[in-house]
Amino acid sequence: MCGIYGIAGFGGSGGSRLDERSLPALLAAMGEALVHRGPDDDGVWLSQSPQVSVGIGMRRLSIIDVAGGRQPILNEDESVVVVCNGEIYNYRELRGELISKGHRFRTMSDTEVLVHLYEEHGWECISRLRGMFAFALWDARKRVLVLARDRLGIKPLFFRYDRERIVFASELRGLLRAFDQGPEVNRSALFRLLVLQYVPGPDTAIAGVQKLMPGTVLLVSDRGIETHKYWHPPAICWSEGSRTDADIQRAVIEGLQQAVACHLVSDVPIGAFLSGGVDSAALVALMNRAGASDFNTFSVGFDGPSEYTELSYAKQVATRFGTTHHELVIGPKDIAGSLHQIVCHLDEPLTDPAIVPTYLLSRLAARRVKVVLTGEGADELFGGYQRYALDRLVAWYHLMPSSLRNALPQWLRKSSVNRRVVQGVGALAQRSPSKRHISWIGAFTHEELMQVSADPMEAAGQEQEIERLFQTYFQDCGEPEAALEGMLRADLATWLPDDLLMKVDRMTMAASLEARVPYLDHPLVELVSSIPATLKIRNGVRKAVLKAAVADLVPPAILQRRKMGFEMPLASWFRGPLREFVTDLLSLEGPPGLFNERTITEFLHQHLRKEQDRSRQLWTFLLVKLWYQVVARERPAVVR
Repeated sequence: MCGIYGIAGFGGSGGSRLDERSLPALLAAMGEALVHRGPDDDGVWLSQSPQVSVGIGMRRLSIIDVAGGRQPILNEDESVVVVCNGEIYNYRELRGELISKGHRFRTMSDTEVLVHLYEEHGWECISRLRGMFAFALWDARKRVLVLARDRLGIKPLFFRYDRERIVFASELRGLLRAFDQGPEVNRSALFRLLVLQYVPGPDTAIAGVQKLMPGTVLLVSDRGIETHKYWHPPAICWSEGSRTDADIQRAVIEGLQQAVACHLVSDVPIGAFLSGGVDSAALVALMNRAGASDFNTFSVGFDGPSEYTELSYAKQVATRFGTTHHELVIGPKDIAGSLHQIVCHLDEPLTDPAIVPTYLLSRLAARRVKVVLTGEGADELFGGYQRYALDRLVAWYHLMPSSLRNALPQWLRKSSVNRRVVQGVGALAQRSPSKRHISWIGAFTHEELMQVSADPMEAAGQEQEIERLFQTYFQDCGEPEAALEGMLRADLATWLPDDLLMKVDRMTMAASLEARVPYLDHPLVELVSSIPATLKIRNGVRKAVLKAAVADLVPPAILQRRKMGFEMPLASWFRGPLREFVTDLLSLEGPPGLFNERTITEFLHQHLRKEQDRSRQLWTFLLVKLWYQVVARERPAVVR
């Protein structure tokens, strides 16, 4: 696991800017900004000529071949050089194959496989890789820079291209160090954030900077750039009834066992995040079955009502499988004490409140292990979110008299009912599957978005852009079952890489901890994606296929309990111990032209007077404002 970065200038004014003095200094600054991703080692490779100037570097967190796997790594004649962030789980098999073809290896590192595999197959070699990765490879003979990202977007890669120069890095903070001037906020992206809770790729919150999309290769040369999409989730290939339930369950458990086994490849200790839900419990059970013994597990709970903590369930699993278990209880003081540092590490705003427990739990885990397995991806693959099941009620909802449907949302908003109920009713009111999906996941209704936006017309335009984006996932999705397929496709392509995986990568790397996600092992993803959604949610039971497959491994109490997730009691904390903290942050200046400050004040008063639960919206405001202050207005500091 590493942070990678680099610059390439191709002739002209771009080449002249990268002179012998400026290029090393820029690379040093970029590497310093990424030290938390790789505190164990660093390395830089430079090549400068009148035609092209290239520099690539890395910060290394040593996981495989701890002593010998220094990067950058070169091939035998030093015409190919690579830096890689992530892990190639099938590197041993590939290494043996390449040695049989005459390639000579200098290290035992998984990264060295990349240079020799590239010599054999060119950039198409990426289809042979099994793992999570973002890498940069320079081919000196062809004078081409290859940037690549894994199929699911587990590892990040950002870039800025201006025809003659490209700058890239694992995090925005590294890339910003190469900016001649301070960053410019991408306001359109921030309006999309208000709708979705995250900035959908390829855009970022910084103007001119893009994310390399999952499953994509970018080729950069003096001829320009070429983008190649090398992987798409497969279409459904099983019809319901074509295979027995036993066949499906057997295929799933075998695929998951293989995924866990290959994710245990490491030369350092491995642990697991254990939430007490079925996803992480199954991982711990399969780690145990694969031969891992007395490994560490880590769980988090919250100082508040019992419905906000899963610690007792996590402890049951830890006891069942004999792990060395560690618990963390988070209170309001932990938010106040860590939020500034969390936002510094985020690079761009992400309004998922789970960033806080993920960061604090990562810090706890990093004291004992360097690697953890975690359960991201299971919900998107197997149908775990409540919205997947509730969306099937849309036909029943529209059988209600129109007068009742029109009055119900207004009555609910004025009542003390949970905001999720209000949001759910608003979603069911949408007949369009894509609009309904956006309504399920957003923090603001359309009416609220118009209220909070300084420019409602621009906000409405971005809302329409998002709807067009999501329509591509909901083609021919009129029926509830087909709409469910669209929701799973949309979340796998957007919510997963741009929210969940971004959160996990930034918060674990902030603690110099590697997170691995076995549910996103691409052979397993391809297998589960081919199963019809109607089998994943049956008779109202979410993740029915997964639960049946692991029924012999996971305690019944875990299989039967409702999903919780990292949900903090923000509503009560904002009215109590965090009241002053929230009020102070909301008084900060936000990105110009984004917020209607009067509405923010009104929402705060409504929440404090208990007229409505505005905690998620207030959280969004304060995260964006704090991000603007510590990231957008100033170059991010090095956070250790």
